[in-house]
Amino acid sequence: MIGVIARQQLLACRRQNLAPVTVVVLGGFAVLAGILGWASHHTIIGIYDESVKLVTDRGQTAPPNPFLLKPTLSMLSNEMIYITVIGALVAIVVGHLAIASDATNGIGRLVFSRPIRRRDYTFGKLAATGTILGAGVAVSYLVSVAALTVVDRFPTGGDLVRLAGFYLFAWLYLMLFAVIGAVALLLLRRRSLGLLAAIGVWLTLTFALPQFTSGLRPSQSLNPIVDPVPINQTLFRITSHVRPYSIAEQFKEAAGRILATATPEPAADTWLRIAPIVVAFALLAALTWNLITRHDYSRSNPE
Repeated sequence: MIGVIARQQLLACRRQNLAPVTVVVLGGFAVLAGILGWASHHTIIGIYDESVKLVTDRGQTAPPNPFLLKPTLSMLSNEMIYITVIGALVAIVVGHLAIASDATNGIGRLVFSRPIRRRDYTFGKLAATGTILGAGVAVSYLVSVAALTVVDRFPTGGDLVRLAGFYLFAWLYLMLFAVIGAVALLLLRRRSLGLLAAIGVWLTLTFALPQFTSGLRPSQSLNPIVDPVPINQTLFRITSHVRPYSIAEQFKEAAGRILATATPEPAADTWLRIAPIVVAFALLAALTWNLITRHDYSRSNPE
């Protein structure tokens, strides 16, 4: 029955154009990251070539190509910000509609008129949501590989593995917010309030919590290469202990290590950054199951 529920949800998302829009949005931002990377590369290389000519005319030794000193995947640094901001919002909508549609169009009552276990229903919804977001992430991966090839060269095997690891991690991060969208609706039982509450959680995790734990201003949270300011104020020395639980910060820092664009650290430390996201997803998925078990699908709620 898990497969049946998943196929029904995928069909509903296709009819609502939610699935293609999700893929286009996630893939489109990968295209944008590639364009910005290309523009940056083109500009810097142009300046470098002119500088080499000037230095050579003066009989001086030309400096090395700046792009040879940077990690190959650094041109995709903006992609992690697109995932934390736009991607998370898209995931919230996908998770929200996975539950809201059945509760408002009568499909929920029809589904549970048959002997279907709530566990299978939950896993089916998660499978469909994961498939939609996974399709968007897969397209983003292919676009990123194409962008790297056009700007510089075809990525090495190691770069391809790192890029795959980053997008797998991004998929997990998106699934976390999809479950947040579902949980908010199941708790509040109103479509508008559920979506608003989920967006409030997104704002808290993406902007408020990084500022509270690291002193980052909202604009700094959108910069993929900004490190937190030195913690020299009493408040931030206290709140910095909560920083390991700041989901957005841990995603950005772990993603930087996976892409090898941030300062290297032991692999164990990177896994510790990933752990809060994994634990949060597991707990919220279990809560979703519990709430669906207690949800009354015999009543529809159009609000």
